[in-house]
Amino acid sequence: MKQQRLFWLICLFIMFFNSCAVLGVLRPQKDLPHSESIGKPGGPMVLMASRDSEFKRALVREIGYALVSEGINQRTIGVDDLKGIKSSEYNVVVVISSCIAWGLEEDVQVFLKRQETFSNIILVTTSGTGGWLPNTLDNDVEAISSASTLSTVNAIARNVMTQISSRLQ
Repeated sequence: MKQQRLFWLICLFIMFFNSCAVLGVLRPQKDLPHSESIGKPGGPMVLMASRDSEFKRALVREIGYALVSEGINQRTIGVDDLKGIKSSEYNVVVVISSCIAWGLEEDVQVFLKRQETFSNIILVTTSGTGGWLPNTLDNDVEAISSASTLSTVNAIARNVMTQISSRLQ
């Protein structure tokens, strides 16, 4: 009886420490390094804030190529750096982060709460199956969901570019 109880206690312990909420606290995600590309001097500026993963690097790279090829300037920062950002200072802000415990990362939530305008913000969230979307009904934030699958990078990048283009018109 004691062995069975110990077994279930160990199973619960393992499940708890493998949950996304605990992993997000114990192993916080790293941010992408800063970069900037000029599509056209004096042209519109798109800010991308992203965490670092193979999928997110590929997505930022693909969106960045598309932006510059269309003459749009882009700046990339980490999600941690959103602390000092006002979305109104950019034509479009794209935030690429992960779903943590079925919610937006705290840094993203804090960023959104500080903003006066939302119509130029696009949130791309990754989750296990790609089916989770944040509740953005009370503002104009566009939300796009994806699983972190490299085979979907081009399709997600096209979707983001469509949203960026509509905001630049």
